Amino acid sequence: MAANNPIPDRTELQISYDLRRPDYDEVLSDIYRKVSSLLEAHGYTPTIKYRVKRFKNYFGKLQKVQASGTSGRITDLLGLRIICPFLEDLDMIEALLTKHFQIIEAERKGGGQNSFREFGYDSVHLLLKLKDSSPDESVPFCDDVCEIQLRTILQDAWAEVEHELVYKSDITLPNESIKRKLASLNASLTLSDLIFQEIRDYQKEIRHRGRKRRESIEETLLDQETTLSHQTGLDAVPARQIGPIPYSLASGLEKTMLAALNAHSQNDLKTAIDLYGQLLKMNLETPIKAMVYNHRGMAYFSRGEFKQASRDFSEALHFDAESFRGLANRALAYRMLKEFDHSIEDYNQALSIDPSNFEGYFGRAQTYFEIQLYSKALSDCEKALAIEPDFAPAQQLTKLISEAFFSVTQKPTSTAG
Repeated sequence: MAANNPIPDRTELQISYDLRRPDYDEVLSDIYRKVSSLLEAHGYTPTIKYRVKRFKNYFGKLQKVQASGTSGRITDLLGLRIICPFLEDLDMIEALLTKHFQIIEAERKGGGQNSFREFGYDSVHLLLKLKDSSPDESVPFCDDVCEIQLRTILQDAWAEVEHELVYKSDITLPNESIKRKLASLNASLTLSDLIFQEIRDYQKEIRHRGRKRRESIEETLLDQETTLSHQTGLDAVPARQIGPIPYSLASGLEKTMLAALNAHSQNDLKTAIDLYGQLLKMNLETPIKAMVYNHRGMAYFSRGEFKQASRDFSEALHFDAESFRGLANRALAYRMLKEFDHSIEDYNQALSIDPSNFEGYFGRAQTYFEIQLYSKALSDCEKALAIEPDFAPAQQLTKLISEAFFSVTQKPTSTAG
């Protein structure tokens, strides 16, 4: 706002604001309904908050803008916040909003900041252009846009607390110890977001493996059924027309395996664990036994039973000691159990088997991070990214370590004279 364009009288602005407030309430409610319907149609049910900026806050921001001597306009009179459980949801929802609405600006706040007052305020900010739903007359000095914020649950929690402790406070925080503690807390929350996403990715991988394994078994059974149809004179019927495979044609092992994998992929973990237990009582070949123990361990892990998961992964490794996946699985379980030395030992062994696997380096990086070996964690993130440059979790952890620790906790401190 230019100096030659001063703010009108407060009373005059209050009257203008109050006259237009009902229109803005209606516009924002319409945006909320459209956004909510769009996300639900694509399987997302995040928490959505929305508000029209109160007059007191609107006027206060106008004063700050004028004091800065800039010609800026207010873009957050209308605000809508979408709060998601997982990091990956942010990118997916941003893509949906960009596709279905006129987004005129996107900004990622919180990254690359050196100011302590900006720590933790990680979120994506989008400006949605108001088109047909725009009010007939705008509140003075406000653009016809709605600001949309995208955050995870933990990002939102931190932002709310940080807003009260730092942004709204008139008391500065000169104490470096307090700054380090807040930076460390923010880092822990950010790491928690990464771990939540890792566990979700892990569950997706389990379901994907279960589907692939089930498809492989079904193909084998289909081949057996086709052979049987040929032997009984039914070879005129194409295999693709046979339909679902009758369990009567499968062995007890195959039927139980199919049922276990199906339950696992449907997230019916208790049933899957019971069926895996039945399989382990059968006369299994060594590779199959290792596979079943590994699958049951993954099911236990998904239920949060990390101790039992680590035992099953150990049994799987007893039958297949050179399995990278078995070692990486057990290393993750050990990390969740806070058995960090064992976690690092398993990651070391896994990477000696497959030194080109970026997931192994990233897993070990997270373990190093939790025991505050930040240099080693950063080195492993760099190794993971050298193999898989677009691996977002490693990019995020690298940024977290570089900004929150190497830029804050390693600043020179004075010593007592």
